[in-house]
Amino acid sequence: MAPFIIWNLSFALPDDLMAIMGLIPGAVTPLGLLNDEEKKVIFYLDQELEDSLIGVHPNDNTATVWMQSKDLMMLLKEHGTEVHVVEI
Repeated sequence: MAPFIIWNLSFALPDDLMAIMGLIPGAVTPLGLLNDEEKKVIFYLDQELEDSLIGVHPNDNTATVWMQSKDLMMLLKEHGTEVHVVEI
């Protein structure tokens, strides 16, 4: 795995969240990437979570879906999202 340099991370602007992922601040979830029709967002997963059961919001922060991280990555890749596992 080639190392990625992760720095200068920031939250997206509310208008960008809505335009790209159809989400509002506070309800951001990896599943929102399925709304990213232009594939503008790249998904990075911490390698410590690579073989884990994770909880993600189903585009609404009032519920949680539990799934294996590998299943999430497979779903995102099938959608065409660029996915990377990195050391954070």
